[in-house]
Amino acid sequence: MEIQQRTTIPEVKDTIVMLRQLSADEKVRQEAYYREKRLHDEATALGHARREGIAQGRAEGRAELVERWRKRGMTEEQIKDLLGES
Repeated sequence: MEIQQRTTIPEVKDTIVMLRQLSADEKVRQEAYYREKRLHDEATALGHARREGIAQGRAEGRAELVERWRKRGMTEEQIKDLLGES
């Protein structure tokens, strides 16, 4: 209420009135809640997929690197040393 009284911008006042009317409607509030939940779930899933993709890419890159080292005649001990597994 305070913002509505302090602002002189008609569009802001109209928006505040509209938001109050919408938030008074239980169905609209529920739809907004589910929309927000869906967006949150989607962002979480995308973040997980991204992390999973990065991990997979690193594993594939590491495997390719190890294979190249083997082809160049490096021993398993040398490879482990380079990978910090010694």
